Amino acid sequence: MVSKLNPILVNTLLAFFCGLLLLWFSFAFPGVTQRMVDLSGAVLHTLELPAQELRLLVQATGNWIMERKSLQDRNRELELENLTLRTVLQRATAPTPPPDSAVGMIVARVTLRYPDAWWKEIRIDKGLNQGVMVGAPALSDGFIIGRVVRAGGDYSWVELVTSASFLLAAVVDDTWDLGVINGDDMGNIWLLYTPPEVEFTRGMVVSTALVGDYLPPGIPIGNIWSQGETRDGFMPQKIVSGAHLTQLYNVQILGNGAESAPRIPK
Repeated sequence: MVSKLNPILVNTLLAFFCGLLLLWFSFAFPGVTQRMVDLSGAVLHTLELPAQELRLLVQATGNWIMERKSLQDRNRELELENLTLRTVLQRATAPTPPPDSAVGMIVARVTLRYPDAWWKEIRIDKGLNQGVMVGAPALSDGFIIGRVVRAGGDYSWVELVTSASFLLAAVVDDTWDLGVINGDDMGNIWLLYTPPEVEFTRGMVVSTALVGDYLPPGIPIGNIWSQGETRDGFMPQKIVSGAHLTQLYNVQILGNGAESAPRIPK
């Protein structure tokens, strides 16, 4: 036990005597001590310079990154605003059925939209008695927003384009490339199965393709916004709807008209 304490005792005494020696030296030679302190300060300041410069560089880089992100966000806002303005212009020329067409336009009011199924479906106050048919497209401001999936006498349920189970054949008007419209239950719309070698640009119009009697081609859906990640050899395209899907109060249903519709007893 004593042998283990000897090195510690020796080091302690040595440090004590060194401290006394330095204290005596500082009082005996004050000028030399001051110069040594100044020299030590100059050396330490020199060693700190790289760290200070690095800190300033990191700070400047952080400010540049924040400014760049702010500019990117502003640029995206301007692009979205520009796309919205283009969509408004397209609404003015959106195709509508002629007045004497066999297929009439049924105006319906949205009566129910569950919060937990906000992006899946809506209920409207028109049904089979008013000429609404299952499979008929639902429009808002001239853009398709869904399709009738269930219909009663005086009500119907419309599945929205943002639903994950919604599938609709569509075409990019500028390139004539076909794809399938599909939602994700979170408010996003995707055009699937588009070829990766085709260059789609933001703002290209996407419309319905010919898929059935109740769903004519050429009804606008929205515009291409961005590209997704390649999956199974295809490049999905994110679509911005031309309609205000968060503000659906009234919709229009393409149907055969109330005169030819079968009456459902109430």
